[in-house]
Amino acid sequence: MFKKLFFALLPLIAAAPAFAQDKEEADEQKQQHTYRPNKIISVSPIQFTENGVGFSLGYEQGIDKDGIVSFMLPVMATFNLAHNDLQNGNKQDAMYYFMPGIKFYPTSSHGLVKYSIGPSLVIGAGQQTDMDYNQYTTSVYPYYNGYVTRDKFHLGVMLNNSMNITPTPHFYLGLDFGFGFTYLTRIDNINQGTKGLVQGGFRMGYKF
Repeated sequence: MFKKLFFALLPLIAAAPAFAQDKEEADEQKQQHTYRPNKIISVSPIQFTENGVGFSLGYEQGIDKDGIVSFMLPVMATFNLAHNDLQNGNKQDAMYYFMPGIKFYPTSSHGLVKYSIGPSLVIGAGQQTDMDYNQYTTSVYPYYNGYVTRDKFHLGVMLNNSMNITPTPHFYLGLDFGFGFTYLTRIDNINQGTKGLVQGGFRMGYKF
């Protein structure tokens, strides 16, 4: 009886490794099929900061598999377009920003429309042009006959709010707005105290 039972079960025993291999391959295919992109490369053709208007490039990397936490790395360039002869002699002072930070998605980053919030470090460097008060001239109508351009440096923090829109698995649209303050603001190596910071922009890019 046991001999008959053994021979009856022998085909199942022999087929077990094949079944296990098929299941493993099916699980791998399922995992590949359900892979969710968690990296974003983006460009912002419309970017503003407290300095002016410009553009930016950005990279975002998901940290956890649930899409709750991401690392972001935007680089920005803005220009003072609100210039005139009275204020800065029509000079469009450029500022360049490096803002590494963290984004928290309360309901995960996977989905059509997702909100995130998070802090970032702000490092900014550029120039600022002002009237040269040392060239003040006294007359019936006092005037300034010169401008001076100085090096400018920011170090501060910012709280960012973002809205991610992914109409397709790989096409990304985003809106960003952030505000904060500087720990250090220096103009020609002279500390200017605490200043306000702001940034915002419209982004588009590729998610992979």
